Amino acid sequence: MLPLLGAAFAVYRNFTNARQQNSNDAFIPKAWHNLKSDQLFPDRLTHSTAYGRNEMWARQGIAHGTSCKEAFPEGFVNNVMAGRCKVVLRATYTDLGGKMAATFGLVVAGSPHQAGEIVSQINQDQSEKIDTVHMPTVRPFPVPGTAAAEWSDGMGIGGASSKVFMVPESPYAVTVTVGPTDPARSVGHLPEPWGLMAHREKRPYLGIAQSLVSIYAGEVQRTVQEQ
Repeated sequence: MLPLLGAAFAVYRNFTNARQQNSNDAFIPKAWHNLKSDQLFPDRLTHSTAYGRNEMWARQGIAHGTSCKEAFPEGFVNNVMAGRCKVVLRATYTDLGGKMAATFGLVVAGSPHQAGEIVSQINQDQSEKIDTVHMPTVRPFPVPGTAAAEWSDGMGIGGASSKVFMVPESPYAVTVTVGPTDPARSVGHLPEPWGLMAHREKRPYLGIAQSLVSIYAGEVQRTVQEQ
């Protein structure tokens, strides 16, 4: 009897695990719609600096609109997002000093493959246009009454993007644009003969963007797969 009971329990456990996995598989592509926005965009995000410090970023606001055309520059939407992007959820954070802002975009693509294409193109653009002063990925979303009240397209200095890795594959990509909150901060505008060094002012923002997008992709992955 004991071997039979043990075998029956193993079959039941495998069946239960399979049901849970199938349920989660079906939930993943719908998670962006079924989860609350403050679950997808937590109150706080933390990234570690090259100097071993932990820097905290606080959420200032979540955008109501989900249009891909509103969330990305016109040329990028027409050339890259067309036929790939379904919706984009956006939220803006600032560092606790209020000197830097970051707008995150959670992109829902038509398929996992299309999400990968979006990420590849965003990161290629960032790499090729390192000498361009302003190269936002997702468009900055200003939040009235906060340190990010004047946060705008022209202040987006650097960006990065990443897929949200899950099993099975997800249709999600995340992207971020980082820049100063002070509109008077003219990053990258250096007089001659220092003009060719302008990209050095941009590189720190790119580094922060790459760190933040990796952290946020991990947050989305955990949030979705824990459901």
